[in-house]
Amino acid sequence: MATIQTTPYFQRLDTVAEEVISLLADTIGVNTIFLATNDGTSNFIVKAFNRKAELLLEGESAPFENVLCKLAVENEGEPIVIPDLAKNPKTVQHPITLQVGSGSFLGAPIYKGNGEVFGTLCAFDTEPYNFSQKDVRLVKTFSSLLSQTIFLEEMMVHDHLTGLYNSFFLKAFFEEQKASCPNYAVLYIDLDNFKEVNDTYGHDMGDRLLTQVARIFQKVAPKDSITARIGGDEFVLLIPLVENDLTQAEKAATTLLQKLTVEPVIVEGIPFLISASIGVTLLDASKELRHLIKEADEAMYAAKRSGRGRIESHQS
Repeated sequence: MATIQTTPYFQRLDTVAEEVISLLADTIGVNTIFLATNDGTSNFIVKAFNRKAELLLEGESAPFENVLCKLAVENEGEPIVIPDLAKNPKTVQHPITLQVGSGSFLGAPIYKGNGEVFGTLCAFDTEPYNFSQKDVRLVKTFSSLLSQTIFLEEMMVHDHLTGLYNSFFLKAFFEEQKASCPNYAVLYIDLDNFKEVNDTYGHDMGDRLLTQVARIFQKVAPKDSITARIGGDEFVLLIPLVENDLTQAEKAATTLLQKLTVEPVIVEGIPFLISASIGVTLLDASKELRHLIKEADEAMYAAKRSGRGRIESHQS
């Protein structure tokens, strides 16, 4: 079986998913048991067992509108059970039914920790099949198990306050990517005078402000950037570059700082003017991530010494 590629960090999910598919294949007599991820646009097969005919293959994708998994997602959290696609009003004119003539389908949604749909766990055949109550219970139970596994793995790689990635994720991402020597700017961002917010308004207000700032980072960071909170009011961003060029990195940091400070951040009706000092270095696959973060951190402190609200780059 293939490895789940939604992120490279769902190691437990990958193992659990393989066990689930194997157990369902031993229990439910249909041809195909599969797990798919879907984002509302496309449906991607990440795990599949085919008893005889290869009806679905790992790595295949299809428009979400045209797959039976959509019915499972829309069934209000409960498994959808269709013993005969040709006799069910929901599927009699479905593209899959029109393609195969008949068939059977059992599917249940899998959720992320934030309640968004991750994908579906399904059983499928091109022949009618009478699913037992045990079959339905197993699919529902295993979809819940997969949802819980995702939740636990997401907790491992996300900051609990802001929802951004954490240091663990940064290290895992760096180790996975560095073999291909990608071009990234490493930005170390420290909010200026944030202690005054905590001292004046309390730590609860400070936490709310950090959450708002995190949302701004997520909104304005360039596509495919990695945004992490590594502690307190300190953040690290990995921003992809066309070329591993310090001028490009500084330009990306300047744009980010401008967008962060362009207008006050409102928390419970109170406006906060955000200022930040940013240190910049370039990703170097020959160095450890902690060394790169230290370089960017030192550059950030140079920015603070220069008057705060500034950008400084590490000079090799």
